[in-house]
Amino acid sequence: MTELIKVNNIEDIEILTMVGQKQSFPNHFHNTFCISLITEGIECIEMDKKLIYSKKNFISISNPYEIHSNPLMYKNQKLSFHTIYFPQIVIDEIAGRKNVFFEKRSFKDLKLNTYLIDVIKSTKKNQNELNPSLLKKFIERLIIHSSENIKKDDLMFKNNWDKAIKFIDENLKNNVNLETLASSCKMDKFKFAKSFKYFCGISPMNYMLIKRVFEAKETISKETNLTALAYEFNFTDMSHFSRQFNRYIGLSPKKYQQNLSE
Repeated sequence: MTELIKVNNIEDIEILTMVGQKQSFPNHFHNTFCISLITEGIECIEMDKKLIYSKKNFISISNPYEIHSNPLMYKNQKLSFHTIYFPQIVIDEIAGRKNVFFEKRSFKDLKLNTYLIDVIKSTKKNQNELNPSLLKKFIERLIIHSSENIKKDDLMFKNNWDKAIKFIDENLKNNVNLETLASSCKMDKFKFAKSFKYFCGISPMNYMLIKRVFEAKETISKETNLTALAYEFNFTDMSHFSRQFNRYIGLSPKKYQQNLSE
């Protein structure tokens, strides 16, 4: 189900509700901020060689004119979300400064989630007229997460992003801990973990776990020995692999394999 609302009283604001997205979106951009609340599944944004994951109850953001794609992580995934498209001028006016920008692309803020839902419900109730006071409350909360100042440690991590992701991708089948990951960027493990979560929305170890699950899924065929695959990708045992696979894919590895046979 797809529902698009064009706000009548404030120009260029749109609200999109998507239930059960069934297709990927190739490289594209918006001339507005694209602010989404994930209500089901896992959203993936690919941008500047980064994969940014947003889980249920997370907010994801892309800035105006940023080229990005939205790949579906697996064939039968259930992805649902609310998205509000805001022009730069609307954000800037309420923030009281020009060129508001978000380095932090994915985060969890339950109060912000509530404000976003209030904006949507009110707009629908008032025949596509957006309540300015609710809009102001939402954006004032949103800009807390904007990037007016990037801390030194975060900037250091940003400059080493490609190196960190390359290291993760090359070690999905190895036993890698947080300290080893941080060392690949020559950073203290606590500062590394904090900066990684700031930019990516989830911890580095959770990011690596998600990548392992999806990489393992891509190798499954009708003939695959699932227990051997679990150990190959460094899961502690089949139970651990099955639990994490079900968490992110929505069904067990065995059920997924059976579906390939049908």
